[in-house]
Amino acid sequence: MKKFRFRLEKLLQLKVHVEKDKQKLLGIAARKVTEQETFLLELKATRLTTQKAARSCLTGTLNPNLLLGYSRYFIKLKKNELAGREILKAYLTEREKKRLELVEATKQKKIYEKLKERKLQLYHKEIDSLLQKELDESSSQMLLYRERLQSVPQSISRIAPVS
Repeated sequence: MKKFRFRLEKLLQLKVHVEKDKQKLLGIAARKVTEQETFLLELKATRLTTQKAARSCLTGTLNPNLLLGYSRYFIKLKKNELAGREILKAYLTEREKKRLELVEATKQKKIYEKLKERKLQLYHKEIDSLLQKELDESSSQMLLYRERLQSVPQSISRIAPVS
C-alpha cells in the first residue's frame, strides 16, 4: 500500500517558516512600541519631578538664572516628548503593518494546511475502499471455496457406492 505523501509539503513548510518570521518581526515591532511608550512615561515622570522642584524654587527669593534654566529644560523636555510621540506614531503604524502581514501569512499557511487535510481525507477514503475491496474479494473467495467443499463430498458419494 502506498504511503501518504503531500506533494505541496515543501511549500507548506515554507509558509510555516514565513509565518514564524512574520511573528518575530511583529514581536520586534511591538517591543519598539513598548520601549517608546516607556520612554515617554519616563519623560513625563521627569517633567513632573522637575516641575515640583521648580515650584519649590518659586517660594522665597527668586533666582532668574535658575528659572531660565528650568524654562530651557522644560522646552527641551517638551521637544523630546513631541519627537517621542512622532516616533511612537511611526512605530504604531509599523506594528500594524507587521500585524497585517502576519495575518496574511497565517491565511496562506492555513490554506495549505486545509489542502493537506483534504488530501489526507481522500487518501484515507481511498485506503478504506481498497481494504473493503480486498475484504469483499477474500469473502467471495471463501464463499466459492465453501461451495466447492460442499459439492465435492456429494459427488464422491454418487461415484463410489459403499459396500
